[in-house]
Amino acid sequence: MSLRSRLAALFALVALVATALVAGFSFRTTTSELNDSIDRFLEELIDDTALELREGAVVRQQGRDDQRTRNDRPDRILDGRPVADDDAIIQVTLERVSVRSGTVELPVPSGIDSLDEVPARTLIEDIDLDGESYRMASRSFNGAAVIQVARSTSEIETVRRALVGRFALIASFVALVAAGSGWLIATRVTAPLRRLTTVASGVAATGDVNADLGVAEEDAARDDEIGKLASGFRSMLQRLDASRSQQHRLIHDAGHELRTPLTSLRMNVEILERVDDLPADQRDEILGAIRSELVELGDLFDEMIELATDQRDVDFHPVPVDLEDVVRSVAAKWERRGDRPIVVDSTSAVVEGDVAMLERAVDNLVSNADKFSPTGTAVRIVARDGSVSVRDSGPGIPVADRSLVFERFHRSEATRSMPGSGLGLSIVAQIVEVHGGDVWASESPAGGADVGFRLPIT
Repeated sequence: MSLRSRLAALFALVALVATALVAGFSFRTTTSELNDSIDRFLEELIDDTALELREGAVVRQQGRDDQRTRNDRPDRILDGRPVADDDAIIQVTLERVSVRSGTVELPVPSGIDSLDEVPARTLIEDIDLDGESYRMASRSFNGAAVIQVARSTSEIETVRRALVGRFALIASFVALVAAGSGWLIATRVTAPLRRLTTVASGVAATGDVNADLGVAEEDAARDDEIGKLASGFRSMLQRLDASRSQQHRLIHDAGHELRTPLTSLRMNVEILERVDDLPADQRDEILGAIRSELVELGDLFDEMIELATDQRDVDFHPVPVDLEDVVRSVAAKWERRGDRPIVVDSTSAVVEGDVAMLERAVDNLVSNADKFSPTGTAVRIVARDGSVSVRDSGPGIPVADRSLVFERFHRSEATRSMPGSGLGLSIVAQIVEVHGGDVWASESPAGGADVGFRLPIT
């Protein structure tokens, strides 16, 4: 069942329940009013009958009448009394002799054994006479007579059946109207969801993540759950498209970057194969070049694998880290590795981050500075207030390239002949992005490059 059908059924069910509650209350109220109306009628009929008994003065003569007079008294009781309605029965019992307006005898009220026990207050109950329902009222009159009146409740049953039929018709009509309204409302409300479903199905079938045309701008601009869903869906498709583009660019750029070292390796190997009597110094030079190219290829493969299988967002578990400890650890490693002096100018600054990631970022910055610095010059690391700046005395970075140096495989025209993969600074940018910071590239006071990053301190 579709969502629209479920919403329509829910609307119909709610309307049906609400109508049933209102109908039940109305039915009960109407039935109660009808019963009260009959009860008032029976009370008035008993009062009228009692009034006629007083006017006949029958009860006052009870002690002086002889047997013949007492036998005739029931006939005299009803003398001059208006005839009751066709659906009402009046019965007066005096000394176990009953006179009634109809042919059906009214029974003794329930809960008592005989008419002698009927109290002076009115007893009202429902009875059944010859298969027909009546409502009967009984009352003692001056302790000598018992007046009983009954009226058929067939009118009430007719009204109740009519009410049930009308309420059923009304409930059916309201349920149908509610279902139709629910269908229309659900159609309007779920229209963005259907568009999203169509787009999602199209992406799943074709793999084209650019097919977000079905997500209307007005859907993404809505300030509700549907708007948030549409906006999130568009963002997801955009990120998927960006990820796919980055993968394609990574493969393309990697292929381009691999051609140079592979071509150089092939040429050096061909020279070694063609020339058997190369001087030792030339052979050593060629072998050194081959080793250099192999090292560069190894670094390139390592960085490509790290970029292709980047799990920093998943594996990132930040802890308090002092940036001063990080830069001094990297500086000590570089001083052990070579003869270039590393000058550290730092103060303590605690950030939330991953020690290994931050050391890799600083190490890449120092490696980049070492590659472009003249022999014998120092690389300076300045770490203050959550920022790390690595400065060299090299040729610097052209202004036009400063905004591009953190992109994958980017290498300026002046550095294409130098070793390197063009991935080191892009890895720095990714690490800093995970830590919620930003990167920069500018000119150092010594005229070289000043490349670094800034992180929020705790």
